[in-house]
Amino acid sequence: MPQTLEAYHAQIEAMIAEGEALVAARDPATAARVKHRVADAMLLVASYQLFVHRRVFTPLLDQGDPAMRSRVNELKVACIALTEDLRFNIRDFLADERPLDWDRTAARMAWFNGRLNQHIAEVRQLMSPDLSDQQHAALVARRTGTVGPVAA
Repeated sequence: MPQTLEAYHAQIEAMIAEGEALVAARDPATAARVKHRVADAMLLVASYQLFVHRRVFTPLLDQGDPAMRSRVNELKVACIALTEDLRFNIRDFLADERPLDWDRTAARMAWFNGRLNQHIAEVRQLMSPDLSDQQHAALVARRTGTVGPVAA
């Protein structure tokens, strides 16, 4: 598994590109591979979640000033929300034994890949030393109400 935040982000972005290519091809011979890659995505996001909580958030919370702790707490919420969105979107998909519905799969994948890209952009922004308190508040406000079934 990756050892840095950027390495995780790069691996997630590579996973997105591979998944988009597999679904765009709509090759029935790759249907099982698509499901396998979705399961791999779930494991990668779970690993990312553990990594950021242990290797990024804990050290920053231990030494950060109040403004940094506020940012870290917001990042924690964003990471938990990402994991919940993943769980909400794939639990039934992985259990479904019917032939792959390529249109539905493409639509759900596009939504979640957009969600991943948005998450990575927000994390990069929240980790920026140049982020103002006003920008931080705007990020928090924008995220409110965009998690789980409400966002699907």
